[in-house]
Amino acid sequence: MTDSKQTITIKVRLFAGLDQDANLNGYDRQEGLNLNVPRGTRLKKVVKMIGLPDRHLLAYFINGERVGLWRKLEDADDISCLKPAAGG
Repeated sequence: MTDSKQTITIKVRLFAGLDQDANLNGYDRQEGLNLNVPRGTRLKKVVKMIGLPDRHLLAYFINGERVGLWRKLEDADDISCLKPAAGG
């Protein structure tokens, strides 16, 4: 049994085909991934756990704010991961 004070629940949403890049079979694009992780976990660890390739080249947002991989996660964080695009 997991102590709820020691874990937090986060949601990870993958865009631009990242679910396919990470070979996540059955990923629900509407629902995203709901994960329980230890309190104090950094975004970098979650991204590695999911298996996203080229994680340093991706853009990350938590609750709509652009963040870096060293950001510590908090309970109920909504994380979006995407490939940056440029155009003109």
